[in-house]
Amino acid sequence: MKRISIIGSGNVGTNTAFFIAERRATDVLLVDIKDGIAAGKSLDLMEAGPVRGYVTAIRGTVKIEDIAGSDIVIIAAGRVRKPGERREDLYRDNAPTVRGIAEQVRRHAPGAVVINIVEPVDLLTLLVQETLAVDRFKVMGVGGLLSATRIRYLVSKALGISPREVTGLIIGPHHPSMLFLRDTIRVSGIPAAALLGEQRLLQLIEDARNAGDTILQLAQRSTSYYAPSSAAAVLVDAIVCNTRALLPVSVRCEGEYGVHGLAIGVPAFVGEKGVDRILELKLSEVDRHAFAQAAGALKAAHDSLAA
Repeated sequence: MKRISIIGSGNVGTNTAFFIAERRATDVLLVDIKDGIAAGKSLDLMEAGPVRGYVTAIRGTVKIEDIAGSDIVIIAAGRVRKPGERREDLYRDNAPTVRGIAEQVRRHAPGAVVINIVEPVDLLTLLVQETLAVDRFKVMGVGGLLSATRIRYLVSKALGISPREVTGLIIGPHHPSMLFLRDTIRVSGIPAAALLGEQRLLQLIEDARNAGDTILQLAQRSTSYYAPSSAAAVLVDAIVCNTRALLPVSVRCEGEYGVHGLAIGVPAFVGEKGVDRILELKLSEVDRHAFAQAAGALKAAHDSLAA
């Protein structure tokens, strides 16, 4: 059985453990530096097992060295955005924490596939990969997978159908500049625009693009965490079961889509070793230009923060 460690036992980390447990595929270790937090939340999760029907073992620890031998490590430790705050503003606060965690992962679980959920996702996923100094395909961020779940929900709600019937692919930065590939937004293979109308679909795309900010403004004291946790659980499932599922993830590109030395959301096949390969789609001229602009802005933010 695969071993999974989640570093950070806040809302995202704990709910990720819950969603993984619900899939009944692997045991989970929760890690948190605050004494008693991980142990208490793991006990709470285990006591829900008899009701929810999972037998997954979930335990908590304050010892980072307990991640030794993990097959998958999920990084979920960092502060969340405040209302009106840009994702890039988080970097200066979260980068030292995430870098320190990556150094511990390199020391205790160097063979693990690493998933980053901490914002800003693209910038910190790249930092993790550089700190670990491992194959770029062994480190990924949730990226477009989270936004894809949002557009699927919004389209299904607008049509009054199950979200299971809806597909959609989002590439580019985990940022309002992300690119929704409209032709991939379909209902049982039928273009969503044909069912909703072009203008209605465009409005739903804007709603999905700004969903994170909307949730933050409504909730005030917390950003979204159920959706990011579920996205991380999907990645774990693809790795544990070696499904080679095609998923939009943030991963370091070296030439793909014209991007070099940046982690950015792209479609990739995900299996037991992490990203198996990146799928390079033939984009329309409009989409290619929008992706290039978004990637350029991400690079500018990276260079500014690095400086």
